[in-house]
Amino acid sequence: MASDVVVPDEWEAVFCTLRDRGSGTVYVVGAADRGKTTFCRWLTAQLASTVMTGFLDCDIGQSTLGPPATVGLALYRGSLDAPLSTYLRFVGAVTPSGHMVQELVGALRLKERAREEGAPFLVVDSPGWVVEPAAQEFHVRMIDLLQPDLVVGFERGPELEGILVNFRRHPRVRIIEYAAPPQVVERKRDWRRLYRFQRFSEYFANAVPQARFLSGLGVHGRMPESFRDESWRDLLIALCDAEMMVVVLGLVDRLDLVSGTLTFRAPPHDAHRVATVHVGSLQVDLSSPPGRVVQGSRPLSGRQSTLPDENAHAPAPRVSPASGAQAGRGRSVPDQYG
Repeated sequence: MASDVVVPDEWEAVFCTLRDRGSGTVYVVGAADRGKTTFCRWLTAQLASTVMTGFLDCDIGQSTLGPPATVGLALYRGSLDAPLSTYLRFVGAVTPSGHMVQELVGALRLKERAREEGAPFLVVDSPGWVVEPAAQEFHVRMIDLLQPDLVVGFERGPELEGILVNFRRHPRVRIIEYAAPPQVVERKRDWRRLYRFQRFSEYFANAVPQARFLSGLGVHGRMPESFRDESWRDLLIALCDAEMMVVVLGLVDRLDLVSGTLTFRAPPHDAHRVATVHVGSLQVDLSSPPGRVVQGSRPLSGRQSTLPDENAHAPAPRVSPASGAQAGRGRSVPDQYG
């Protein structure tokens, strides 16, 4: 991978600085199509050639490690051909908007896992959601939480200033700003939607019908506003272990409250590891690729569509299947920041 990249001298300087330090966390920030993922993968490859290095993929809309809607950690030593291990945390959406808490917690837990595994370096690729005030607040909180030694910004003009200005006087954070490489091509939203569809299609290519009794399992996340079949069908969920690491993702077929059974499609997995079910905000209809969506198709119950844009607004909080609440009653005002 690294051999295909034309490497500026400035990138080499960052690598040499980190190598000489012997450890460090790098947070890379920039809007979509600014070259940050290319830089992250290149830097991870250079560091991994000398010592175990973690790559933390927080770009949930254009994820490279796991399927969309997940934050991923891969640990490498020697090369990026195959990770030593990979861990996923479920966010449940393809934009942090409305899911900031899930992404912040997932990123921190994966950083902690990288340290537990003995990786002295961690390279963080962040979401391309940077312009709106809520997006700037998200990145400010991510940087504050992850406490990187180095923040690298890729930008066209001063688009990151609302984020970076908050750390220019920080005693332990160094900021480096790069202009987006001129050869980087800005992709259209339709391309991003197709990319997400393809990633989901690949992940669920070997999915088989499953059924789980919910008794004894934790259930949490963004619940649909009702228990009608159309509100749950094709809903993206994560079956997670006791530490809330993803065991497998699934697509709901039906929730039967009478028997307490959840039926869904998922790739083969170790069902004994599952301790909790995290409900997401996406209904993923793999029978409708981008460009074939027909107006007037089945409703999505106010939830995010299969392939929304990263800047789509988040849905309102939903009731829990364990609460017995009726749809439309007792709902609080949605918090745009989480």
